[in-house]
Amino acid sequence: MWTSVIVLISRIRAVLTGARIDADLRQEIESHLDMLADEHVSRGMTPEEARRQARLRFGGAAQLHESQRDQRGFPFIETALRDIRYALRVLRRNPGFAAVAVLSLGIGIGANTAIFSIVRAVLLRPLPYAEPDRLVRIFEQNPIKRWDRNVVAPANYADWRKQNSVFTDVAAYSGTNSRDETQIRLFVTGNGEPQRLNGLSISGNLFSVLGAAPLLGRTFTEEETYEGKNRIVILSYGLWQSLFGGDPLVVGRSIQLSGRAYDVVGVMPREFAFPGRDVQLWIPFAYKPSIFVEARRPHWLNVVARLKPGVTIERARDEMTAIAARLERTYPDTNTKMGVQLEGFHDSLSVASRWSLLMLLGAVGLMFVIVCVNLANLQLGRAVGRVREMTIRQALGASRGRLVGQLLTEGLTLSMLGGVLGLAIAWASRAVLARVAPSALPVYADLRLDRMVLAFDVALSMLAPVVFGLLPAITSARADALNDRSDSGSRRGRSTRDVLVACEVALSVVLVVGAGLLIRSLIDLNRVDPGFRPDHTIAFGVSLPGVRYGDDPKAIAAIDELEKRVRALPGVSSVGASSTLALRGFLWSGDSTVEGRGGNDYERELRHDSVTPEYFRAIGTPLVRGRFLDARDRPPSPPVTLVNEALAKKYFRGADPVGKRIKFGRPTDSEAKAPWVTIVGIVADQKQDGLDALVQPEAYEPFPQNTQNDMTFAVRTPLDTESIVAGIRSAVRSFDKDLALVDVTTLDHVVTASTGDQRFRTWLLAAFAGMALFLAGLGIYGVLAYFVTQRARELGIRLALGASPVRLFQMVIRQGMAPVAAGSAAGLAGAYAATGLMRSLLYGVQPLDPGTYALAAAVLAAVALVACAVPAVRATRVDPLIALREE
Repeated sequence: MWTSVIVLISRIRAVLTGARIDADLRQEIESHLDMLADEHVSRGMTPEEARRQARLRFGGAAQLHESQRDQRGFPFIETALRDIRYALRVLRRNPGFAAVAVLSLGIGIGANTAIFSIVRAVLLRPLPYAEPDRLVRIFEQNPIKRWDRNVVAPANYADWRKQNSVFTDVAAYSGTNSRDETQIRLFVTGNGEPQRLNGLSISGNLFSVLGAAPLLGRTFTEEETYEGKNRIVILSYGLWQSLFGGDPLVVGRSIQLSGRAYDVVGVMPREFAFPGRDVQLWIPFAYKPSIFVEARRPHWLNVVARLKPGVTIERARDEMTAIAARLERTYPDTNTKMGVQLEGFHDSLSVASRWSLLMLLGAVGLMFVIVCVNLANLQLGRAVGRVREMTIRQALGASRGRLVGQLLTEGLTLSMLGGVLGLAIAWASRAVLARVAPSALPVYADLRLDRMVLAFDVALSMLAPVVFGLLPAITSARADALNDRSDSGSRRGRSTRDVLVACEVALSVVLVVGAGLLIRSLIDLNRVDPGFRPDHTIAFGVSLPGVRYGDDPKAIAAIDELEKRVRALPGVSSVGASSTLALRGFLWSGDSTVEGRGGNDYERELRHDSVTPEYFRAIGTPLVRGRFLDARDRPPSPPVTLVNEALAKKYFRGADPVGKRIKFGRPTDSEAKAPWVTIVGIVADQKQDGLDALVQPEAYEPFPQNTQNDMTFAVRTPLDTESIVAGIRSAVRSFDKDLALVDVTTLDHVVTASTGDQRFRTWLLAAFAGMALFLAGLGIYGVLAYFVTQRARELGIRLALGASPVRLFQMVIRQGMAPVAAGSAAGLAGAYAATGLMRSLLYGVQPLDPGTYALAAAVLAAVALVACAVPAVRATRVDPLIALREE
């Protein structure tokens, strides 16, 4: 074994030090030749004859050099290095081709690497927990309530935890929205300007379920889940660094959060994040123990569990279904048809992004193939100019395999240069994505170029020359290609390039159709009426600390005073507040009953919001019928509500609901539990879950009737945002120095942000389609330019014999458009098959939209005609005299 290692090391050393060894060998050969020549001179020969006889007697010095070189190293390494050096010289002699090829490959490989890095971050990279594949997420589903992946009732969660035998433990958390973005606002107070932090409320066993150990201190215990022992906090690594400067003695220190003191008990490692990287700290639930026994009607918990070793998710799903059925029998009032849905935890986090990313990965893969096909076309064109070179090399003894290897090495050199450029493009795209489309990625995704992304870039760089270089290499190295310049050889070359152009056009059509459908969908989405006027309206959030504003009268007085101070600012025309801003979902939902209905005739999943009287005037939502809320609508006055048009149409079935009464509960609920509420007005429908989502029935209660801790204010003003926000901030600080503005934005931005995902995938696919169109046009141009060059003599003769330039122009156009027509037909068929998978990503347009398909074909035809026109014009300008003189 050691002998083999020593030989290997010596050979590698020989390869690396080959130049010095060659010089020593040449010196030694010269010494031997000098000795032999001196011997011949001593015998009476002239010096010239003595030198010649010495060389004849010694033998071939060059052969000795080659033999010694082969024996001392790895011949294939030296051959590869020589081929690479030769490839670089060839590319240096053709800088235009090299620049086009490297740039095309860089864009193709860079785009693929960038999209793969996103796919890796969202779908492929394991979550930073112990054995993450054993983590599952449990949802409630209910066909009566139209629930599929719903949050969980605390009492149901507690029963699941006690009755199952398939999980090591089950944990819960709250405080996130449907995108798993943190919604709990906490503020570091007591030291100047309040600093907002994103927090998560969790059960004490969550970290043990995740298998996550702290960097410093400890995690929570089971008993710390409940109120009384909950004034403790665990910090993320980033917050530990920014707030405490990485102090290793931070455990045990106190921190003021929204006016309350919390003790730091632990710090999590740098790589830990749950459920997303926006979470900065974790606090216990602080619920009463009775919540986990009695609360089955409200649902707000996210549930995560760890499978026991050897237990599959299918077995766990069967057992949880059985537990849900038992709970349904035991608690029919709240659990009728209440089932469970189990998903892998990683899958549950990525479900909203999966189809978009896979679509983009497929699209960028098509673009990569188009880049390679286009380069293959360029390589075939270059092969015509290198026939003499290949012929000479073959005549000197180079085998066909050796020539193919050299040409593939040239392709690999190009591809590696493109791969380096592509890696730079992928690295730069991270910053661009964070700036242009920050909401396009799930909050848990960590977008970085790790080893797998680098390996993907290298793999593409090595695959590309096989795709674009193998066919040209084999064609160029063929014996008949080297020796045959006949028309049959030209026809074979043209046929090959026509097929490549057809493939390029077909793939381009698929991308253009897909981009066209998404663009049309985005245009239709932007035309949707959101139900309010977003112009000249600023929104900001305020969180009232419970320690000072926990009582309803204090919270009502605080919101009234804040509205009064903001309304007094110059330029403010109206100001109102809501518990949930339009296009940002809803506060909570529940059952409801219309007065006069039977015992089983009630509605489910009525959405609720708390608003102040001027809210709808501030955001520009029109009143359809009745009146807006006003200052009278507060206790002890009888409860009232506004409803949207969707509620009026669905719940009152054509009747006018104004003046009618509704109960926020079931018919059997007592009036003490669910009092009757009078509907005083109907407002226009506001979009709640997105511009593409149907509006659901919603009730808007006066804030004094249903006080909330967090409120979002809307301020209508013609002034610029910066100046009015400064005034608002000053007004809020003058009321309470521990209050801070959060999520300051404009309603225009809210509307724009609601379509952020659609815009991201639309413009990205449109960019890929534009690149494909450019490459397709370049390929068509290359084929026709080659055609005109090869047939210049024939074209000149035709002109000399009386053919009109128009006829020649038409002939070249026909030659170019034939593969375009074939490729377009194949591409439209491929688009029909591919775009059916995009149905869930479209709004207002069907996958098989005739207008989009026709437009895509027309765009391809226009690009192709432009690409054909330049060579066709050149064909009409061939000089007949030169052609006849050559003949």
